[in-house]
Amino acid sequence: MTDADLQRRSRERVADWLADLRERGDGFERVEKRWELAPDAYERDRERIAAGANGGAGIWVTNDAGEVLLVRNEGDDGWADPGGKREAGESFEAAACREVREETAVEATIAGVREAHVLELVDRTDPERPALASLIVIFDGEHAGGEPRPREGEIAAVQWAAEPPETVLYPEVADRPYPAGE
Repeated sequence: MTDADLQRRSRERVADWLADLRERGDGFERVEKRWELAPDAYERDRERIAAGANGGAGIWVTNDAGEVLLVRNEGDDGWADPGGKREAGESFEAAACREVREETAVEATIAGVREAHVLELVDRTDPERPALASLIVIFDGEHAGGEPRPREGEIAAVQWAAEPPETVLYPEVADRPYPAGE
């Protein structure tokens, strides 16, 4: 498959996924992002997209007290919602639940779609390489069981938060509602 074909196919897939999310009737925010990747990271994402494993998902998990489940990845200073990459053939919902469970040992139920992050992936060193499209879906969810603990070798810390932490991995983590703090 040529780079141009992969670019077209990635954009079509993202458009189809967004249409599917809209058809469900979930009101969600669309967030446009441009990720300028190192060549090796771009190539890894290119291979994933070609293999049908495009995109990722996470869950904005709340507990009965209204606190939000957050993770801090190894090597990062900022906190984020748990989530990660979607595997080929896996739904966004299944990916989100799997990633939350793997990263935090917490089971969550999905209550709806909060955000759809439409990504433009570019090789920051080679403007001639085509921009590829990807999608990360952030779901709203509720704690269904399990005590939070970080996944060794990937997650440095897990916590329930009543308000946004001082340092976040991306701005939406600070801007979303923290029911316990309202």
